[in-house]
Amino acid sequence: MRKPEHRWKCIGSVLKALTGTCLLLQAGLMVLPVHSFAAQEAEPDQVSRIAVLTHSFSSEYWGYVKQGCLAYDTVDPSVIVDVQEATSSIASDEQAMLLQEDLDSGTYDAYVISAINRESIEDVLRDVTVPVIAMNAPIDADCVIGGTGMDNEVAAAAGAKKAVEMALQAGWEKPGCVMIGGSEEDANQVVRMNGFRKGVEENGGIWLDAVYPTDKSADGAREAIKQIMKDNPDGVAIVACYNDVLAVNALEEASSNPAFENTVFLGFDGNGSICDRIMNDEQYANMVTVAQNPYEMGFHAVEMLSQYLMEEKSVEISASADAGDGASADAGDGTSADAGDGASTEAGDAGNAESEAENLNWYDSGYTVITKVNAQERMLQIMSHLR
Repeated sequence: MRKPEHRWKCIGSVLKALTGTCLLLQAGLMVLPVHSFAAQEAEPDQVSRIAVLTHSFSSEYWGYVKQGCLAYDTVDPSVIVDVQEATSSIASDEQAMLLQEDLDSGTYDAYVISAINRESIEDVLRDVTVPVIAMNAPIDADCVIGGTGMDNEVAAAAGAKKAVEMALQAGWEKPGCVMIGGSEEDANQVVRMNGFRKGVEENGGIWLDAVYPTDKSADGAREAIKQIMKDNPDGVAIVACYNDVLAVNALEEASSNPAFENTVFLGFDGNGSICDRIMNDEQYANMVTVAQNPYEMGFHAVEMLSQYLMEEKSVEISASADAGDGASADAGDGTSADAGDGASTEAGDAGNAESEAENLNWYDSGYTVITKVNAQERMLQIMSHLR
């Protein structure tokens, strides 16, 4: 089995910021979980190929996901993992085309998919029988046997609650909140918006029902905040953003406007570069972010598929052995019809096993609300994945 290079190179600012924290790890001041396996070499005919389809690796977040997926590949000889990216986080047609090409080639035994656009991916998967794990966002298709991710609405509400607390501390009497969103076709757009609204309204703030859509780019965020400043010349207490990239660029664009001096910017993802700024740069004192766990999300998505494939092969081997025994016995008795009945029973049992797997396969990767207080802890967690 091939052993590709699995060290994803995080951007320089993150590594520089984390250099000092490595000393804490070496000193044993923090114990971090490490995945370990007593792996045996697999026979070539037992190796399964898994394709992982994600958003663009130009995003720090998706680099962490890639790191987690490929980390599992290094410890499980029964799988070969290929991680494929779209050229951007809004290239939904491209991702759907890539999936269709992979399916047509028959190269892969299973897929992990983080859908840029659910409808596009669901259309491609309509008549597909290979198993799929939905990562980061749900996919409604019969071939989906489970998923990894978190409850985006709950996480967004927790982030918004903290943002309201920070806004009240900064002097806003009744904190109002607007949102800089991602692409309207994004699977997580609506649920994060609903979470932000809930967290604001349940904690004494006002949801202003103003969502400024973007293409999830830095330029898109800067254009959005310019419009927000025009619409709110006296400032606004909270700007909730679809992700960290939008939050950081909006904050920087608004930094020269005195009316937005005490505005709280709420991000989403908890990337290392953002945690570094929150911890070390006073310009980001009014920023909070909801940290996902993309490394764990990727690792466990591939792990779940690997386990499913192994169980499926075990069922097939067992069914084949039983059918063989039945055929031999029946041949002697001259009752070939019984062999057919046995085969039907075995097929039914296999179907029941798959149905149970569908109902039970879910990994909650969790979240953490990050402020200056716990930003270093988050960076230590990220560093443990880059070793």
